[in-house]
Amino acid sequence: MNFIHFLVVFVAGMVASSFGTLIGGGSLVTIPTLILLGLPPHTAIGTDRLGITGLGLAGWYKFHQKGMIHYKISFMVGVSTLVGSFLGANLVLQINQTILKKLIVVVTVCILGLVAVKPQIGLEKSKHGIKNRDYVIGIVTSLLVGIYGGFYGAMAGTFLLYILLFFFGQTFLESAANAKIPSFMMTMMAGIVFAVHGAIHYSLTIALFMGCFIGSYIGAHYSDRIGNVWIRRLFIGIVLVMVIKLVLP
Repeated sequence: MNFIHFLVVFVAGMVASSFGTLIGGGSLVTIPTLILLGLPPHTAIGTDRLGITGLGLAGWYKFHQKGMIHYKISFMVGVSTLVGSFLGANLVLQINQTILKKLIVVVTVCILGLVAVKPQIGLEKSKHGIKNRDYVIGIVTSLLVGIYGGFYGAMAGTFLLYILLFFFGQTFLESAANAKIPSFMMTMMAGIVFAVHGAIHYSLTIALFMGCFIGSYIGAHYSDRIGNVWIRRLFIGIVLVMVIKLVLP
């Protein structure tokens, strides 16, 4: 690996995190980039998991400055994703990813349909209180997202937004803020597991971390100017890209 490779990974991380901090999907850019640079798939995923912690860390810091972090909800979801991430990273060689991809496509299409039918979802904070049932469903779903985030992770951040939008009644901007702690905990745990198994390229991890940190900070800084309406549009766009990517061979 030479300086050009490090620069490519840094730029990819910065670009991916600038929108990924608001709507998820950053790993759709970073994992393929690492593979194109010659990393084996498992090493690319491990390097991505550890490097992309920069996204969660910078976003967490910036949204905390803005007073937008609901720590009770964030840590409840975070602990669940952390446990799931540990399980997922250890199961990476055993899970049938073809079946999982099909399931993700079905769930994602259903979510897009719901967003289309109820256009106010994510634009206005829910006026209804959070019920115990919502906490239970949200925590269980977070565990499943954590498992997925542990063994692959592309779009795991977007699935965290689903949880915060639909089960905790947050707006797109609020969910972007409160997904940062679960995202950081999930990717850090997965990164540690991959590191234990020797599936990390540390030089590229540093380049990716730096790019993700800067990109996430910029995205979070300008989040208020972008607003819920445009975040919703970006969200729909990146999810459509995800569906196409999963459907095509």
